[in-house]
Amino acid sequence: MYGFENIAANNGWAMAAVGATIVFLGLVVLSFVISQIHKILNFWEKRDAAQERPAEAPPVAKVASPQTTAYKSQHLPSLDDLISIYRPLVEQLKEPFEIPQLFEISNKMDLPHPHLSIKQLWDAEVLIARGDGTFTWNKQKGN
Repeated sequence: MYGFENIAANNGWAMAAVGATIVFLGLVVLSFVISQIHKILNFWEKRDAAQERPAEAPPVAKVASPQTTAYKSQHLPSLDDLISIYRPLVEQLKEPFEIPQLFEISNKMDLPHPHLSIKQLWDAEVLIARGDGTFTWNKQKGN
């Protein structure tokens, strides 16, 4: 007896199916282990720290009281107010200056909305772009 008859007579089809299933399941397990290897290695590196550290109580979440407002609305000052605020800052800088320098000073002074304020000064042509990335203060509009 040879060929397919011999395979069928000796449970060859069942053995082939079981073998293919074992190989497939092995590949699935291997791919899962590889996908999680970073977690396994992280756990392995921190195994000593977990044994030494005593169990701590989880932190208690603080609930904000309903009486306090979470957001305080700040409106952008008018153009005249912005000019009076930013003129002394610009005078500290050597002209021509770069916008990041002005932004850094306004952040240090904790001025509200420095991006929007500088943009509003630029749109009103109080800050004049020179074309090379530097700016000057328009003394006619900015006084």
